[in-house]
Amino acid sequence: MRMLCRLPKSTDILFKSFKSKLRSQIRRPLKSGLYTKIGGIELIDDFYNVFSVNMRDLGSPVHSKTLIKNVLLEFKNNAKIIVVHTKDNKFLAGSLVVGFKDTLENPWASALRKYSRLSPNMLLYWTMLEYACENGFKYFDFGRSSPEGGAYKFKRQWGAEPQPLYWYCISMPGKKASGSELHANSKLEKAAKIWKKLPVPVTIAIGPKIRKNIGL
Repeated sequence: MRMLCRLPKSTDILFKSFKSKLRSQIRRPLKSGLYTKIGGIELIDDFYNVFSVNMRDLGSPVHSKTLIKNVLLEFKNNAKIIVVHTKDNKFLAGSLVVGFKDTLENPWASALRKYSRLSPNMLLYWTMLEYACENGFKYFDFGRSSPEGGAYKFKRQWGAEPQPLYWYCISMPGKKASGSELHANSKLEKAAKIWKKLPVPVTIAIGPKIRKNIGL
């Protein structure tokens, strides 16, 4: 499902639309002394350091920094990096957003798990929504999620509504397409477990070479 949030005209209206529990979760990192920055290519290292650790922890090969750099360069008026950091500039979470027409999309977002008690992820998502409202976007695209999964429920609490996405299988000559190929198999799960144990520098070195050949 594609998770799409229709935005009101102001962040004040949006914040008041949230349940009290969510508002409290947004305030928590601010009370803990966390801050946000919104910028461009000058923040790429800060974002990528968080992104690469999080992707390793998920057991997934990371995209190359060059890809993200090229997105920022090609769409410099529409793409931004948002980061959450401590007072002494320790970066705990980050995302990349890209605006197109009336929609702000979030292709990549990550937070360091060991700092989850500070809720940097909640501040990160609030800042993305705040930025979208303040810059006149009508929608915020949270990306796709499996129905009723953890990510699906997380996005729903922000007001995102599910929209169907369709998968198409094209049969290659001599091979029958199978819907089961769209789902993780046991080999992929084993590979992910091994990947989680690798040092982050190793995953950064070899991850992009693998990632460009797979669709995760």
